[in-house]
Amino acid sequence: MTTPQDPQYRHGTVTLRTIDHGQVTVPEPAWCTGHDNDPVNALADLTHNGAATTASAVTARYGQVDIMDARITQTPHGRTLPEPRPLLVVHVDVDATVAPEDARHLAQALRVAAVRLDRLIADLAHLRGEHR
Repeated sequence: MTTPQDPQYRHGTVTLRTIDHGQVTVPEPAWCTGHDNDPVNALADLTHNGAATTASAVTARYGQVDIMDARITQTPHGRTLPEPRPLLVVHVDVDATVAPEDARHLAQALRVAAVRLDRLIADLAHLRGEHR
């Protein structure tokens, strides 16, 4: 059974328990949604996650179909690939056999997903100090 975190937030930092370094205080990005539901893990597993950006469609055959989930993320102390700057996690998926009306709903949801993803990319570029 994993032990839940008891994060302590203070002036742009968060103090968390780790199994390998004990209590650690690390910078907490303003876009991070917090660590209240995180388990106590190794420092390398510490991940900052932003709010989810989603898109879905409603179909007659399947009901609501989630087609995209994306968020800004950062794993600053990762073992394999530490990320000193935030990245984007994107999951896009649709697997459906549909009639024309439902296909139109899916196509519209994909257009909405593209617009939302473009906004999230702009936010990410700003956070990284990159400008077009």
